[in-house]
Amino acid sequence: MEEFRIYVVWTAKVKPGKTKEAVKCWQERGKDLFESSPGTKSVRTYAVQFGLGGEYDIEIWVEKENYASLDLLDKDMDQNPQKYSPIKEAQELFDWGASRIMGDWPESVFIPE
Repeated sequence: MEEFRIYVVWTAKVKPGKTKEAVKCWQERGKDLFESSPGTKSVRTYAVQFGLGGEYDIEIWVEKENYASLDLLDKDMDQNPQKYSPIKEAQELFDWGASRIMGDWPESVFIPE
């Protein structure tokens, strides 16, 4: 049986005049924080090109093991607030947009034989 993939996709844009600090924050703390959250399999960041992403030009794709990892994340945030302190710093550097859950389910792909 093939495995499904599930992603939580976050959108953001850097606040005016904060690019240097935002890049440093992501490289030093942000990516590590996403990678260390419960149930995370991978983290990828994309710059939206040609204005196709609307207002927000950054997408962070976090691949999760399963839906239950979202509950584990809530629990981890409650139990380890210091671990998630970079989120407060990020509020000063980024404007956050909508987030969404995306998936790739094998049974949803039709391949004619």
